[in-house]
Amino acid sequence: MPSILITGGTVVTASEQFPADVYLRDGLIAQIGTDLHIEADIEVPADGQYVMPGGIDVHTHLGEEVFNTITADDWESGTTAAAFGGTTTVVDFARQEREGMSPLQAIERRRGQAEPGAVIDYGFHLMATNLSSPGYIEELAALPAAGVTSFKLLMAYPGTMMVDDLTIYQAMQVAADTGALVTLHAENGHVIQSLTERFGDAGTVEEHMHMHAHPHLVEGEAVHRGIALAEMAGAGVYIVHLSSHTALTEVEAAKARGQAVWAETCPQYLFAAYEDYEDAGFEAAKYICSPPIRERANQDHLWRGLETGALSVFATDHCTFRMHDDLPDLPPQKPMGRGDFRRIPNGVPGIENRLHLLYDGGVVAGRFDMCRFVDLVSTMPAKLFGLYPRKGGIGVGADADIVVWDPNAVHTIEAATHHMRVDYNLYEGLEVRGRPTTVISRGEIIVSGDEFHGSPGRGQYLERTTPWVMSHAEAGSA
Repeated sequence: MPSILITGGTVVTASEQFPADVYLRDGLIAQIGTDLHIEADIEVPADGQYVMPGGIDVHTHLGEEVFNTITADDWESGTTAAAFGGTTTVVDFARQEREGMSPLQAIERRRGQAEPGAVIDYGFHLMATNLSSPGYIEELAALPAAGVTSFKLLMAYPGTMMVDDLTIYQAMQVAADTGALVTLHAENGHVIQSLTERFGDAGTVEEHMHMHAHPHLVEGEAVHRGIALAEMAGAGVYIVHLSSHTALTEVEAAKARGQAVWAETCPQYLFAAYEDYEDAGFEAAKYICSPPIRERANQDHLWRGLETGALSVFATDHCTFRMHDDLPDLPPQKPMGRGDFRRIPNGVPGIENRLHLLYDGGVVAGRFDMCRFVDLVSTMPAKLFGLYPRKGGIGVGADADIVVWDPNAVHTIEAATHHMRVDYNLYEGLEVRGRPTTVISRGEIIVSGDEFHGSPGRGQYLERTTPWVMSHAEAGSA
């Protein structure tokens, strides 16, 4: 593996920024200092640019069979797109089938699916759907020692993926005992089901009505309930894809009490709005995800959460389905629900544009600085999901996952030039400032400008430790 010397840049971590050269050898960060005079096989000039840890997206769905179809982005296309956007690690999901599959079997199956295609490093949250079969709770308790230190449970999708409160509480007790972290899809699934049935009876199931079946309160109530269950179990809890100011209020109140609660939000909730698709007909299918993309006025609350720390992570929930059924290797996609939101696969793209959007909307817009940006897209995800300090920072001995970021490069987001396999971009035509010029994964340059140097299967599976924040007393402030 060639050694690399990055020269002339400004190193940025979650806590500081300073001018320095960075020397990479054998896949690790070997030395950091000013004016390093080291013979390296490759020199990467970074004058006028930031040198930051590679992005970590802890909420993706790649090559996943869901909603009676399969996602358009598989492990190769999804992780390639991630790399072009400055993300060098993803944590995806290993979904346990409700019947006949144990937690450990779910992890083993998912590893087999990811290994041939992954360009960047990856890990899994266990998505648990059944913990009542004999031996399953014991397997759950053994997973953290085997490197799976987070469990996802869903309070939505009754009959398929939803679990009851007792299952959530039991999983949280296991997490409290083992140091793992439970992540929750927090929406009241029974209320959503009832509202959806009512709209069906009334014949009002046009695409945009999806949002009305998922009102703010079904998210706020579920977040409140999930936090209460965590408190009773003595466990931390992480709320995925938080979309509503009502839910954010619950997180803020819990954090103010000192409870170990964290939450993420996603690009679609900050850069798209219900007003964009309310009168769009089938085009509204591009925007359908759960929780839904809400009213534009809701965005200010989420930006405030990112600024204050009430929201700890910026992930994507990248889950893509094409607007046209034109690829022979894919089953029906969004068109299967034309005119009926109940049959539209839920999910939107974001893995390639996550850093572009947050840098432009957060740093360029003056909402927060580069350190906060790095914390949201890399460091705090690493700390919460057992990857820090190996990943998520710039430190000697850490994996050489590095992005050289040009703060002044301007480009327009377009489906015609993105690397995702989905045939649209939710942010089409948006001009943003800031983009990677060089992306390095474990000491290998995998993206240089518009050139791709990675290869399918080079990504490594990550056995994760228990959350760094659990042992460093950051729960109430992180």
